[in-house]
Amino acid sequence: MTRTDLGGAASARATADRETGEFEAAVVPLMPPLLAYFARRVLPVDDAADCLSETMIVLWRQRATLPASEGARRGWAFGIAKRVLANQRRGRIRQMALADRVRAEVRAAMPDSSAAAGDDDAVSVALDSLPERDRELVRLIVWDGFGVAEAGALLGIRAGAARTRYSRAKQRLRELLPE
Repeated sequence: MTRTDLGGAASARATADRETGEFEAAVVPLMPPLLAYFARRVLPVDDAADCLSETMIVLWRQRATLPASEGARRGWAFGIAKRVLANQRRGRIRQMALADRVRAEVRAAMPDSSAAAGDDDAVSVALDSLPERDRELVRLIVWDGFGVAEAGALLGIRAGAARTRYSRAKQRLRELLPE
């Protein structure tokens, strides 16, 4: 690199640093009121910080159009926040609609009889008596159709250990469940 190249790089870095400093001085004071804006409007409230982050990204990308006056800057930032909030709400609605469709499909796939419901209660109680590691192994094999070795691999258990655990769990379930 030549001295001219180094000087150009240093100049570009200085310009970038100045631009960043100006942006921070103008926008950082808006963060608490923007966070409060989201916290009053977003459920769950933990998503307010995500909305603020998204707003800050948009503000940074549009920093070339940053208004000079404090009042105009505040209105500009809140206008962007309003659009971020609308996007968040649309995403939430899509997420809930998808969850509703999945729940409906699961209900449609499940047998619908009162006898099965009684059996389900007994099975749930019996499964709950197993240690969690064995409970999940049984669920993967019986409910999800995995082989013993496959289920063991999913749980990080060697095939031989999975077979032993599954055998013990089946024996325990036979003791607990009526014929």
